[in-house]
Amino acid sequence: MRVWLIVLMLVMSAVSSWAEESMAALAAQADWSCVRFQVIGVCRRNTPPYVGAKVRYWQPVLLVETTKRSGQSGIVELKALVASLAGQKPLEASCGAAGQTDTTALQMNEAHVFGFPLSDAFSLIVEAPCEGPPDLSGMVSYLSEQDEDEWRRARLEQNNPLSVMTAKTAPVCDRYGALFPGMCLGTWGPLYPRTGFVIQASAPVASAVSAFRAVDIAALKPQTPHRVISPVLFWPDVRYDRMQMVAPVRKQCMSVGENSMFWERGAGARDGRYVWIYWRKKECCLF
Repeated sequence: MRVWLIVLMLVMSAVSSWAEESMAALAAQADWSCVRFQVIGVCRRNTPPYVGAKVRYWQPVLLVETTKRSGQSGIVELKALVASLAGQKPLEASCGAAGQTDTTALQMNEAHVFGFPLSDAFSLIVEAPCEGPPDLSGMVSYLSEQDEDEWRRARLEQNNPLSVMTAKTAPVCDRYGALFPGMCLGTWGPLYPRTGFVIQASAPVASAVSAFRAVDIAALKPQTPHRVISPVLFWPDVRYDRMQMVAPVRKQCMSVGENSMFWERGAGARDGRYVWIYWRKKECCLF
């Protein structure tokens, strides 16, 4: 009996902690082929040699985590901080599908936006030859639990002109999303209203939508009614930025809205938690 009890305790321990990772372990999953340096022309510099090569590349700038439980994080260094800042508020699934008329396959995710742990080092090393300051990041940008009125209820978000327009275009996002980059996330679904509620049959795709919405909110656009802890220093671009799933499994980086048939298989999380790296497209003038 005592042996079975010990086995049961070990199994329960494995189930409760299987999804926990450190920031370093998640950063190590980055798909560095996504950087993709490309020379796209010549440019004028303000310092000698005055003429340089204009280059385009993608930089990992954010870690975005989505969870099904409020106040929960699987990132070891941030678990206590998220629980403290979130206040362990209970999930209220009955209040958030504002602006949605079809609740088929309705899913809800909390979202947490953190600075990518190697972003500062990347900026200082890779961007050192570029003119202008490096793109440095903070630790915590956004926790949806602190944004309850908008993330769960969309009290002002539902009146956002883009939310009103998206209510009419949402049904065509899955087929013609590329034609509406300001309102659709490609084939994944609508960007607006930016809440944690997503009508999507696929849990990994719903997580991707929630993750991008959270990054868009953290950008602190002028029309935002959301509560942001520390705004990110760029505006997300549906057309050019990229995302990469690193938990529960590692995938290659992909375009925002990329057809799920190419990446969704084997990506389901048994606890509903996902972690993404957000890759920002950048350009600069090198020597």
